[in-house]
Amino acid sequence: KHAMARDKMDPSILDLDPEKSLKSQLKPTEVQGSGDDDPPLKEDPKYEKYYKMLKMGLPKDAVKHAMVRDQQDPSILDLDPEKTLKSQQKPKEGEDGNDGPPLKDDPKYVKYYKMLKMGLPKEAAKHAMARDQQDPRILDLDPEKSLNSQLKPKDDGPPLKEDPKYTKYFKMLKMGLPKEAAKHAMVRDQLDPNILDMDPEKSLKS
Repeated sequence: KHAMARDKMDPSILDLDPEKSLKSQLKPTEVQGSGDDDPPLKEDPKYEKYYKMLKMGLPKDAVKHAMVRDQQDPSILDLDPEKTLKSQQKPKEGEDGNDGPPLKDDPKYVKYYKMLKMGLPKEAAKHAMARDQQDPRILDLDPEKSLNSQLKPKDDGPPLKEDPKYTKYFKMLKMGLPKEAAKHAMVRDQLDPNILDMDPEKSLKS
């Protein structure tokens, strides 16, 4: 050890298991060296009690339920307890904000997925959602993904040329009427004549 210290090596290396690699025996924070000074998940004050529950023999689902009740993300328990949370988070989560938990673990919808798990028909679960003023179409989405990651941009409506409100004015143009005449007709009908300067193939909202 003295020789190691003299050579500016870490003498505590000799206390490690000679049969294992150095990296496998270093603490996660030492391996990362990326400013991630957080404790491993099982020692993280925020999640420590849930790992203790598991250690005491509680089913993972029961512990996840406790996490949901405490407004924590239950999917944490699927991560490696020996590593820090930061080291296991996907960059994506940081880029576009937290998408939230997967639908099946989302406190808002978890009970409906439990209904399905218990063997209830999807229609019955959807009926329960409608009764609770939730959107039953949620059950048609991927339960492993968050709601935000699956939301499609809202439907902006039909293209202008097919919009019932404006279709007749675009027909006037098609029939060869001057744009000004069609615009005049729009003003007369108390509509915005500038609509005719927009792309008829796109919806008004878009």
